[in-house]
Amino acid sequence: MRTRTLTILLLALATRGFAQVSELGFTGGVMYYIGDINPTRHYPPHTHPAFGLQYRYNIDQRFALRIQGLYGNLEAYDSSSPDTLQRIRNLGFRTSIFEASFLMEINFFKYRGLTKDSKQWSPFVFFGMAYFHMNPQGKLGDTWYDLQPLGTEGQGTTAGGAPYSLDNISFPFGAGFKFALSEKLDLQLEWGLRRTNTDYMDDVSGRYVSNSTLNFETGPLTAQLADPSIHRLDGINSGRARGDSQTNDWYQYTGLTLSFRLNRFTECDAIWDHMRNRSK
Repeated sequence: MRTRTLTILLLALATRGFAQVSELGFTGGVMYYIGDINPTRHYPPHTHPAFGLQYRYNIDQRFALRIQGLYGNLEAYDSSSPDTLQRIRNLGFRTSIFEASFLMEINFFKYRGLTKDSKQWSPFVFFGMAYFHMNPQGKLGDTWYDLQPLGTEGQGTTAGGAPYSLDNISFPFGAGFKFALSEKLDLQLEWGLRRTNTDYMDDVSGRYVSNSTLNFETGPLTAQLADPSIHRLDGINSGRARGDSQTNDWYQYTGLTLSFRLNRFTECDAIWDHMRNRSK
């Protein structure tokens, strides 16, 4: 009997590597930004649609690895703020975001297996790392301008500082809920934040550079976009804080994902769980 049990256990272990479940899915939802121009408000008026594709590799019924690509847009304006000082500052931006992430998912319950204690639904949490590309733009009149090449905080001028990078890293984390629609289809709802390694998603971080310096070294366009407030010409803002350089920017994604299962957990997984439980 022990020999038979050992044989079954070894066969289950040998075939377990082929039993993992893969999924392909489409995700769609909304995205918004949190930073110097939107420091505290959640779900601000400038929330935009976002969408993407994902591939999920279920290691077992508890753990999964996810590769995901997202595309969306972020924007915010001081003019929309309830804060009087922000409205006087009068800065604003928009940017498109392309994100490629590698995430770990942890299910609260055994999800979608053949064992008695597995469920067809489960809450989950996730965390990981992502690359994202941004390109903040500012509007003057009816025209949008790329802000990074202009150096609105003196980057590239005698005021000092190197241009910030448009390619950055973020650290996504969040929670969600998934459940089986059918044998092949899964639906997933998730909410997640991204803490970035940059404070320049909005082109705002440090201090105002002298308007005359920007006007002379980079031109009037930079000077106007750097300080569109009523104090631009009187020079009062020179040297004052333009943003909060001690905090990096964040962005958020809430979405629904519909995924198609390329295979399913097999009887080997059930045998493995059964034998593991018997050994305890």
